[in-house]
Amino acid sequence: MTTGPPRATETVVDVPLAEIEADPYPLYAWMRREQPIAWVPATERLWLTTWDLCAEAGAADEIFGPTTAVHELVYGLPNVMAMSGEEHRHARAPLDARFRPRAVNGYVETLVRPTAVRYIDEVRERGRAELTGEVLERISSRAVGDVLGLEVPDETLLRWFHGLAAYLDDLGRGDPAIGAHAAVIKAELRRYLAGRIDELRARRDGSTIDHMVHHGLPDGEVRSVDEIVGTVGTMIVGGFQEPAHGAANALLGLLGRPEQAAAVAADPTGLSAATVHEGLRWIPPFSMTEKLTAADVVIGGKMIPAGTEIAMVIGSANRDEARFDRPDVFDLHRDRVNNFAFGFGAHFCVGHYVARQVAQITVEELFTRLPGLRLDPDREPFVHGWMVRAAKTLPVVWDA
Repeated sequence: MTTGPPRATETVVDVPLAEIEADPYPLYAWMRREQPIAWVPATERLWLTTWDLCAEAGAADEIFGPTTAVHELVYGLPNVMAMSGEEHRHARAPLDARFRPRAVNGYVETLVRPTAVRYIDEVRERGRAELTGEVLERISSRAVGDVLGLEVPDETLLRWFHGLAAYLDDLGRGDPAIGAHAAVIKAELRRYLAGRIDELRARRDGSTIDHMVHHGLPDGEVRSVDEIVGTVGTMIVGGFQEPAHGAANALLGLLGRPEQAAAVAADPTGLSAATVHEGLRWIPPFSMTEKLTAADVVIGGKMIPAGTEIAMVIGSANRDEARFDRPDVFDLHRDRVNNFAFGFGAHFCVGHYVARQVAQITVEELFTRLPGLRLDPDREPFVHGWMVRAAKTLPVVWDA
């Protein structure tokens, strides 16, 4: 009698969610060595933790497809993250209009850099700041919000971002207060977008929302708020978080190595790209991407049944010893190779280029305008999260 490969879901690694969120990296390293594919009950997903496993699954969009459950709950359907095939390509096309590299290069110096300068200058004379909340998230939300065409105050952008991001991050716990707050935000966003659609029906402005409303339709026709609100929600969370928290994580690593920070201070423009790239590898803002298997599949010698919720653990793959030398060390001078910070395949992040540009410009202007930038010796950074992980607070000082 012959038997097939073992079922992947029968291998269980039972670790409390609080422990995973506090610091998942020891668990990642152990799983890569001992149980690279395992069901982790606290996250309700089957984890793939090595570079090779994530690469294999990421290249098989037809099997490891989008999951709708999370995205329907947090953002509502339809949204671009929950789509596949031709439907996904059609929904992504109007986003590409403002996020492809050529388009970004056309506005990065006139929109992004002045935004970074404005918010850095607001704290410049103080000599200290909590960098993530007081500077980085404000730069990212305003710059990307302007690209999207969200004509609302900074405080509204940040409230929308924090509320929806908290709901995404809370799914393993189900705090009803967080869910209720997110519902209020989604209703507010829906009302706002209904008004913007009316404005854009009469006067187009070239924003991302303008393209989403009009793309592929005859003159005079527009999409309804129901057709775009879910995707706008995903763009608020992903679009604001990746540049802000990507920069925060890069700066956490860089400032932890004063000799490398000194090199960036001496050449901010020349080394900003390397700083951001290594930060995205070291602590990617989105530590995993969720998938759903469309059919039974064998990977890594184990059978994964159809309908299994998958976590392709980017945070682990980006520190796989088989690909990166001394992977737990932030190293500005590491040989540059690709990492998985922006995902896989057809769902590779549409905003990856603008996220890098916002983060790089922010690093350049911080080191140009804040001499002696360094970690605050009196206050510890707070680094937390599994699904999304970042230096949630990053206290710094400089020579004002």
